Amino acid sequence: MSTIGLYSTLYSRLSECAELLDQTLIQLKQNQYEKISEQQQQLGNLLSSLTQSPKGIEAQLLVILLQDSPNKSLTEWSRLGHKLLSNQVTSTEITKLESLARILEYERANTSARMRGGNAS
Repeated sequence: MSTIGLYSTLYSRLSECAELLDQTLIQLKQNQYEKISEQQQQLGNLLSSLTQSPKGIEAQLLVILLQDSPNKSLTEWSRLGHKLLSNQVTSTEITKLESLARILEYERANTSARMRGGNAS
């Protein structure tokens, strides 16, 4: 696979994760807490799987991105996934999800720059 193909695939995966996260955040902020949305369930499953083995490709990607994340371990992200699945989401969890959104956006911008031959760092 060419370098551009690798970055294109990575960008696509990051975009899918970011879109799932964005949709979930919008729903949570609109106080749609009565039942768990499909997006919330998917995101909860993804985050919960971070400490499990084997992991799906999206979970493996997040593990790589989050291993350098300050102040949060993979176990904490996994706990957040379980809270999403049990619909025990407070403003604290929403803040953590927003932090994850910033991480994904940074990585997406960085990957986009690499596809163009630059470096966003």
